[in-house]
Amino acid sequence: MTQSAWTRDGQPVDAVTIPSGEWDDLKRNSQLGDFIMPCCKAPAVLKNSINNIPFFAHHANECDTAPETIWHKDGKASVLAALNSMGISGREEVQGCSPDGDKWVADVIFSVFDRTIVIELQRSYQHLRDFKRRQERYIASGVECYWLVRKKTFMTLSKATSRLLLKREFNNVFPPSGIGTGMLPELPVAMLDTEGEQLVRFGGFKATPVTVWLAGVLDGSYQYRGGSWNLE
Repeated sequence: MTQSAWTRDGQPVDAVTIPSGEWDDLKRNSQLGDFIMPCCKAPAVLKNSINNIPFFAHHANECDTAPETIWHKDGKASVLAALNSMGISGREEVQGCSPDGDKWVADVIFSVFDRTIVIELQRSYQHLRDFKRRQERYIASGVECYWLVRKKTFMTLSKATSRLLLKREFNNVFPPSGIGTGMLPELPVAMLDTEGEQLVRFGGFKATPVTVWLAGVLDGSYQYRGGSWNLE
Protein backbone atom coordinates (compact mmCIF):
# COMPACT_ATOMS: atom_id res chain seq x y z
CA MET A 1 0.00 0.00 0.00
CA THR A 2 1.10 3.52 -0.70
CA GLN A 3 -0.36 6.99 -0.43
CA SER A 4 0.99 8.13 -3.81
CA ALA A 5 0.62 6.76 -7.32
CA TRP A 6 0.76 7.81 -10.97
CA THR A 7 -2.19 8.51 -13.20
CA ARG A 8 -2.51 6.82 -16.58
CA ASP A 9 -1.05 9.92 -18.25
CA GLY A 10 1.95 10.11 -15.90
CA GLN A 11 0.85 12.66 -13.31
CA PRO A 12 1.80 12.06 -9.65
CA VAL A 13 -1.15 12.02 -7.26
CA ASP A 14 -1.38 12.01 -3.46
CA ALA A 15 -4.45 10.18 -2.17
CA VAL A 16 -4.66 12.25 1.02
CA THR A 17 -5.02 15.49 -0.95
CA ILE A 18 -8.16 14.21 -2.71
CA PRO A 19 -11.42 15.22 -0.93
CA SER A 20 -13.23 12.25 0.57
CA GLY A 21 -16.28 12.62 -1.68
CA GLU A 22 -14.13 12.77 -4.80
CA TRP A 23 -12.13 9.76 -3.57
CA ASP A 24 -15.33 7.76 -3.13
CA ASP A 25 -16.38 8.67 -6.67
CA LEU A 26 -13.00 7.57 -7.99
CA LYS A 27 -13.28 4.26 -6.13
CA ARG A 28 -16.64 3.62 -7.77
CA ASN A 29 -15.91 4.88 -11.27
CA SER A 30 -12.21 4.57 -12.05
CA GLN A 31 -11.13 1.90 -14.51
CA LEU A 32 -8.32 -0.57 -13.96
CA GLY A 33 -5.15 1.13 -15.18
CA ASP A 34 -6.30 4.68 -14.44
CA PHE A 35 -3.82 4.65 -11.56
CA ILE A 36 -0.44 2.92 -11.51
CA MET A 37 1.72 1.77 -8.60
CA PRO A 38 5.05 3.66 -8.47
CA CYS A 39 7.07 0.58 -7.49
CA CYS A 40 6.34 -1.64 -10.49
CA LYS A 41 3.93 0.23 -12.82
CA ALA A 42 1.22 -2.36 -12.11
CA PRO A 43 -2.47 -1.29 -11.99
CA ALA A 44 -3.48 0.21 -8.65
CA VAL A 45 -6.79 0.00 -6.83
CA LEU A 46 -8.16 2.66 -4.50
CA LYS A 47 -8.87 1.68 -0.91
CA ASN A 48 -9.38 3.07 2.60
CA SER A 49 -7.67 1.83 5.74
CA ILE A 50 -9.50 0.86 8.92
CA ASN A 51 -8.87 4.46 10.03
CA ASN A 52 -10.39 5.70 6.75
CA ILE A 53 -7.05 6.85 5.33
CA PRO A 54 -7.12 6.62 1.50
CA PHE A 55 -4.35 4.65 -0.20
CA PHE A 56 -3.40 2.79 -3.35
CA ALA A 57 -2.77 -0.96 -3.44
CA HIS A 58 -1.74 -3.57 -5.99
CA HIS A 59 -4.63 -4.97 -8.00
CA ALA A 60 -3.27 -8.52 -7.80
CA ASN A 61 -0.49 -9.96 -5.65
CA GLU A 62 2.20 -7.75 -4.16
CA CYS A 63 5.01 -7.10 -6.60
CA ASP A 64 8.42 -8.70 -6.19
CA THR A 65 10.32 -5.44 -6.55
CA ALA A 66 13.19 -5.21 -4.08
CA PRO A 67 12.38 -3.35 -0.82
CA GLU A 68 15.10 -0.79 -1.58
CA THR A 69 13.50 0.01 -4.92
CA ILE A 70 9.94 0.05 -3.55
CA TRP A 71 10.83 2.56 -0.80
CA HIS A 72 12.80 4.71 -3.24
CA LYS A 73 10.10 4.81 -5.90
CA ASP A 74 7.29 5.32 -3.38
CA GLY A 75 9.29 8.12 -1.80
CA LYS A 76 9.91 9.89 -5.10
CA ALA A 77 6.25 9.54 -6.03
CA SER A 78 5.25 11.01 -2.67
CA VAL A 79 7.50 14.06 -3.09
CA LEU A 80 6.46 14.61 -6.71
CA ALA A 81 2.76 14.29 -5.82
CA ALA A 82 3.17 16.75 -2.94
CA LEU A 83 4.93 19.23 -5.23
CA ASN A 84 2.21 18.79 -7.84
CA SER A 85 -0.49 19.56 -5.24
CA MET A 86 1.43 22.77 -4.45
CA GLY A 87 1.48 23.79 -8.11
CA ILE A 88 5.20 23.05 -8.47
CA SER A 89 6.62 20.95 -11.27
CA GLY A 90 9.21 18.45 -10.08
CA ARG A 91 11.41 16.17 -12.15
CA GLU A 92 13.10 12.91 -11.21
CA GLU A 93 16.51 11.42 -12.01
CA VAL A 94 17.92 14.65 -13.45
CA GLN A 95 21.65 14.79 -14.20
CA GLY A 96 23.85 17.72 -13.34
CA CYS A 97 27.47 18.68 -12.84
CA SER A 98 29.40 20.90 -10.44
CA PRO A 99 31.78 23.56 -11.82
CA ASP A 100 34.76 21.26 -11.24
CA GLY A 101 33.16 18.47 -13.29
CA ASP A 102 31.77 16.34 -10.47
CA LYS A 103 28.60 14.74 -11.84
CA TRP A 104 25.41 14.05 -9.91
CA VAL A 105 21.92 12.63 -10.48
CA ALA A 106 19.11 14.17 -8.42
CA ASP A 107 16.27 11.95 -7.21
CA VAL A 108 13.82 14.87 -7.36
CA ILE A 109 14.66 18.41 -8.46
CA PHE A 110 12.54 21.54 -8.77
CA SER A 111 12.95 25.30 -9.04
CA VAL A 112 11.10 28.04 -7.19
CA PHE A 113 11.96 31.64 -8.04
CA ASP A 114 15.78 31.77 -7.95
CA ARG A 115 16.21 28.57 -5.93
CA THR A 116 17.01 25.12 -7.28
CA ILE A 117 16.22 22.41 -4.74
CA VAL A 118 16.99 18.70 -4.71
CA ILE A 119 15.35 16.06 -2.53
CA GLU A 120 17.56 13.00 -2.14
CA LEU A 121 16.07 9.74 -0.84
CA GLN A 122 18.36 7.21 0.82
CA ARG A 123 17.02 3.94 2.21
CA SER A 124 20.16 1.85 2.62
CA TYR A 125 23.23 2.47 4.76
CA GLN A 126 25.55 5.22 3.56
CA HIS A 127 28.65 6.41 5.38
CA LEU A 128 28.54 9.93 6.80
CA ARG A 129 31.44 10.97 4.57
CA ASP A 130 29.34 10.04 1.52
CA PHE A 131 26.38 12.09 2.76
CA LYS A 132 28.72 15.04 3.25
CA ARG A 133 30.50 14.53 -0.07
CA ARG A 134 27.24 14.43 -2.02
CA GLN A 135 25.91 17.45 -0.07
CA GLU A 136 29.04 19.47 -0.84
CA ARG A 137 28.75 18.55 -4.51
CA TYR A 138 25.27 20.07 -4.67
CA ILE A 139 26.40 23.18 -2.81
CA ALA A 140 29.23 23.63 -5.31
CA SER A 141 26.60 23.43 -8.05
CA GLY A 142 24.47 26.18 -6.48
CA VAL A 143 21.79 23.68 -5.50
CA GLU A 144 20.07 23.20 -2.13
CA CYS A 145 19.79 19.58 -1.04
CA TYR A 146 17.50 18.05 1.58
CA TRP A 147 17.59 14.37 2.55
CA LEU A 148 14.82 11.90 3.31
CA VAL A 149 15.86 8.54 4.73
CA ARG A 150 14.13 5.60 6.37
CA LYS A 151 14.13 5.33 10.19
CA LYS A 152 16.89 2.69 10.43
CA THR A 153 19.18 4.78 8.23
CA PHE A 154 18.37 7.90 10.27
CA MET A 155 19.24 6.17 13.56
CA THR A 156 22.53 4.83 12.18
CA LEU A 157 23.47 8.19 10.72
CA SER A 158 22.63 10.02 13.96
CA LYS A 159 25.20 7.93 15.84
CA ALA A 160 27.92 9.08 13.44
CA THR A 161 26.84 12.73 13.45
CA SER A 162 26.55 12.73 17.27
CA ARG A 163 30.14 11.58 17.60
CA LEU A 164 31.26 14.28 15.17
CA LEU A 165 29.28 16.99 16.99
CA LEU A 166 30.65 15.97 20.38
CA LYS A 167 34.19 16.25 19.08
CA ARG A 168 33.70 19.36 16.96
CA GLU A 169 31.40 21.45 19.15
CA PHE A 170 31.79 20.13 22.72
CA ASN A 171 35.37 18.83 22.96
CA ASN A 172 34.04 15.30 23.58
CA VAL A 173 32.13 16.37 26.70
CA PHE A 174 28.43 15.58 26.50
CA PRO A 175 26.47 18.81 27.20
CA PRO A 176 23.76 18.80 29.93
CA SER A 177 21.15 19.91 27.41
CA GLY A 178 21.95 17.06 25.03
CA ILE A 179 22.51 17.41 21.30
CA GLY A 180 19.05 16.77 19.87
CA THR A 181 19.02 14.11 17.18
CA GLY A 182 22.70 14.77 16.59
CA MET A 183 22.21 15.88 12.99
CA LEU A 184 24.58 18.43 11.50
CA PRO A 185 23.58 22.01 10.63
CA GLU A 186 25.13 21.55 7.20
CA LEU A 187 23.26 18.29 6.51
CA PRO A 188 19.44 18.55 6.60
CA VAL A 189 18.13 15.00 7.11
CA ALA A 190 14.65 13.77 8.03
CA MET A 191 12.88 10.41 8.01
CA LEU A 192 10.23 9.39 5.49
CA ASP A 193 7.61 6.78 6.28
CA THR A 194 6.16 5.48 3.01
CA GLU A 195 3.62 3.11 4.54
CA GLY A 196 0.00 4.29 4.63
CA GLU A 197 -0.18 8.03 5.31
CA GLN A 198 3.26 9.13 4.15
CA LEU A 199 4.84 11.33 6.80
CA VAL A 200 8.13 13.12 7.32
CA ARG A 201 9.58 12.73 10.81
CA PHE A 202 12.38 14.88 12.24
CA GLY A 203 13.67 16.26 15.56
CA GLY A 204 11.87 14.59 18.45
CA PHE A 205 10.29 12.26 15.88
CA LYS A 206 7.49 14.74 15.25
CA ALA A 207 5.55 13.87 12.10
CA THR A 208 4.08 16.02 9.36
CA PRO A 209 2.73 15.44 5.82
CA VAL A 210 5.21 15.74 2.98
CA THR A 211 3.45 18.88 1.71
CA VAL A 212 3.87 20.62 5.08
CA TRP A 213 7.54 19.65 5.24
CA LEU A 214 8.14 20.94 1.71
CA ALA A 215 6.33 24.18 2.54
CA GLY A 216 8.71 24.56 5.49
CA VAL A 217 11.67 24.08 3.17
CA LEU A 218 10.31 26.79 0.88
CA ASP A 219 9.37 29.38 3.51
CA GLY A 220 12.45 28.83 5.66
CA SER A 221 10.66 27.48 8.73
CA TYR A 222 12.44 24.13 8.35
CA GLN A 223 15.68 25.02 10.12
CA TYR A 224 18.42 23.62 12.32
CA ARG A 225 17.76 24.49 15.95
CA GLY A 226 18.53 22.84 19.27
CA GLY A 227 20.59 20.10 17.65
CA SER A 228 17.88 19.05 15.21
CA TRP A 229 16.36 19.96 11.89
CA ASN A 230 12.82 21.04 12.72
CA LEU A 231 9.80 23.03 11.66
CA GLU A 232 9.00 26.04 13.82
